[in-house]
Amino acid sequence: MAHIEASFFKHRFDDDTFSKNMVEALTHAVGSVLGEDAANETAIILRGVDPAHWGYKGELQG
Repeated sequence: MAHIEASFFKHRFDDDTFSKNMVEALTHAVGSVLGEDAANETAIILRGVDPAHWGYKGELQG
């Protein structure tokens, strides 16, 4: 079974379709690499992170 955790800026979740579309896309990606059986056993957790708590290239993004 695949287990995927993905983090995004919180504002991504303002779009009501974001979570559904992301879960579908990640599940499809697993299936395209590992096969349909693996896709059917894939668990996905999406996390929203405040940009003030997200660092990139040594700087906070918020």
